[in-house]
Amino acid sequence: MNQARRNILRGTVSTAMLSVAVAAGILRPREVVAAGMEGSLKTTLRALRGSNPVLTNAIQLRVPEIASDGSNVFIDFYCALPAVDALVVFVDRNPQPLIAAFQIAPEVVPALQMRIKVAQTAQVVVVARSAGQFYRTARTVKVTAGGCGVGLN
Repeated sequence: MNQARRNILRGTVSTAMLSVAVAAGILRPREVVAAGMEGSLKTTLRALRGSNPVLTNAIQLRVPEIASDGSNVFIDFYCALPAVDALVVFVDRNPQPLIAAFQIAPEVVPALQMRIKVAQTAQVVVVARSAGQFYRTARTVKVTAGGCGVGLN
């Protein structure tokens, strides 16, 4: 067996073992989480709870008008506001309305794409914090079941 093959196998096996340990919860990659991110995200959500975000057209949100499968709804949004440092996504009629919350570094363009779960016809709301002020935009997604609309229950 040549040396290059041995090195590849050694690296592959160790990577696989680390992946299994992380997936099983035995090993927690604390170095990956930035030291102050968790606390500042909680602070952002707490500040959002006490505010009334201003409706704006500077956040471009694209969602399908009708989603045939609520478990896999693609959303795409871009924020043209200056100095955006946080983005939060909600679905108002989900059992757990908070879908995602992001702390955005100044170097990052505030544009995201993701797939979310929408339990029933609901509003998808994106909130952005720009210069300490909260802004929002919303779109309605109608979820169908078997080709029949569930409607606004």
